[in-house]
Amino acid sequence: MTNAEFKDLLYSLADAWSRRDYATAANFFAEDVRYGDPTRYSFNGRAELRAFFEDDEGYDQRTVWHNIVFDEEQQMAAVEYTYDGTYRYHGTVLIKVEDGKIKRWREYQHIDPREWEDLVATTAF
Repeated sequence: MTNAEFKDLLYSLADAWSRRDYATAANFFAEDVRYGDPTRYSFNGRAELRAFFEDDEGYDQRTVWHNIVFDEEQQMAAVEYTYDGTYRYHGTVLIKVEDGKIKRWREYQHIDPREWEDLVATTAF
């Protein structure tokens, strides 16, 4: 996967989440995906992940990608984001891609109502 293809994948994933089209969103992930936050939750497999997505409590969903770094050789990425749903989360995710699908997703995030720019103002690049 190229850098441009990876960015397209992320933007398409965010679009599917925003439309609450969780079947499409789940299909961006490998059948045997491992997805989680090491200290809070983990999901194994696309079916489990889709159920997690669908448990959205009826809230609108929105994802904004702030910084995307993709290593084509390793097929790995580091991405900063803001996700609005049940809460506003700001975080970073490490992503491993295999055969055009997201194979691993390890995120670290914080609940914070501020805008991204306000949150990172003292450490902005």
